[in-house]
This record gives sequence, C-alpha cells and structure tokens, in this order.
Amino acid sequence: MKLPIRRKYWEMIKNGSKNIEYRDAHITFICEETGRRLRKNIKNVSLISRKSLAIDDPGLFEDERILAMELEE
Repeated sequence: MKLPIRRKYWEMIKNGSKNIEYRDAHITFICEETGRRLRKNIKNVSLISRKSLAIDDPGLFEDERILAMELEE
C-alpha cells in the first residue's frame, strides 16, 4: 500500500515517535478501464494471513499479512 504523507509525519514514523496512522474510513475505487469512481465506507478492518485467502495469484499481494476491509452496503 502506498499512501501520500506529509514530511512531518513521515519523519515521525521514520524515527519511531509515531506508530499509529489515521485515515478516513472510506475507499475510492477507480475502474482501470473506464476511470469511473465508486466510494465505499469501511465497516470493519482486520489483519489476516495471505495463506488464509482462497486466492491463488502470486502477483496480487506483496506481504504475508493482508488488510481485509469489510465494506458497507
């Protein structure tokens, strides 16, 4: 995941004085083919093992731990 961050907070994360990151609780999805946007609120977030996923696509994720975000209706 790549997130833009202000330099002040980047420095704090780098030196270990900031260990919690806050972001708005929504995701804006952008269709690669059409550019259409869809905003969905996040209902819940959990951290799961990549091995627990039923997805067999080695290029889909980089990390062994995956953020699972439950979206609101």
